[in-house]
Amino acid sequence: MAGTLQTRAVVVSYDELAAIGIKTLELLDVPAADARRTVEALLYADLRGVESHGIQRLLMYVPRLRKNLINSRPNITVDKLGPALCLVNGDDALGPVVAARGMTEAIAIAKEGGLAFVGCRDSNHFGAAAPFAQMACDEKLIAMVATNAFPTMAAWGGSKNVVGNNPFAIGVPCEGDPAFMLDIALSVSSRGRIRAMGKAGERMPAGWAVDAKGQPTTDPLEALKGFVLPIGGHKGYGLALAIDMMAGVLTGAGFAGGVKSMLQQGDEPQHVGHFMMVIDPVRFMPWECFAARMKELRASMRAAPPLDPQRPIMIPGEPEARLEKQRRIEGIPMPEEVLELLKGLASGHYDYEVPNF
Repeated sequence: MAGTLQTRAVVVSYDELAAIGIKTLELLDVPAADARRTVEALLYADLRGVESHGIQRLLMYVPRLRKNLINSRPNITVDKLGPALCLVNGDDALGPVVAARGMTEAIAIAKEGGLAFVGCRDSNHFGAAAPFAQMACDEKLIAMVATNAFPTMAAWGGSKNVVGNNPFAIGVPCEGDPAFMLDIALSVSSRGRIRAMGKAGERMPAGWAVDAKGQPTTDPLEALKGFVLPIGGHKGYGLALAIDMMAGVLTGAGFAGGVKSMLQQGDEPQHVGHFMMVIDPVRFMPWECFAARMKELRASMRAAPPLDPQRPIMIPGEPEARLEKQRRIEGIPMPEEVLELLKGLASGHYDYEVPNF
């Protein structure tokens, strides 16, 4: 049975959470390197304030690992399709493991030829997209990372969930500054946030979702019976559909209803697809020139007068980088109940209500 988790918050160090997560996965026969890669990707989200895609996702991954719906010891293979192209066959591995392998391949190809496009298939939910774009930025490369997902949105003008809330991230390295990092999903709000508002008895802002009949609603409980709405109306729908074409149709992964829910369809693999594109900026100009132009662009954004003097203009990635620095020192806040469940996983205790977020 699925539920939501809302209890008193506690603050836990990065190292403690990493140790808990790695031990949890190793108990389920995940190799140490894959366990660390997965936990680091999830904790990256926690450090940067995206807790919904952080370490608590292990509470959803573990039941699927125990059912062998996620392959703990996959045979991941790579097919070279051309000088700048390859396809990663994930063998139903943990999503972060597949995505990291895909990005590693993309980085190597881009360093050699300037450009890479890597598709991934037979994967699973990989958390946030930003950690994988960050891998490229750390190598002074530009990246776009995207994945498809279980359908939670209707086709524009439709009344049935047929499109995933397919997220993507764009990362651009910035010398001396945090990387530009835009990591967004394509719905106005997530179902997890709507579910939490319903549990708290709160009303939902108009424009977030519609009920089962496709009518606007501010009642979270009615919204959960319907579907979430895309950002920008038909534009968000179009972007979500385009990502499904690139991550699902093109790679040979599942697409539309072929991508399965972690919770609602717990008897088969997810068939998730990803893609990553990487560009080496020094193919266009010397790094020093590119870095200077990026600084000029950032400065022009900051020079714009803010509407609120107390809230200066910021670049995507800057608030998250500041929060990451703070949380690496002070620790990561999380509901006490979540921490206790994670500790239980690290001790091999699996009798819990799987959260639905």
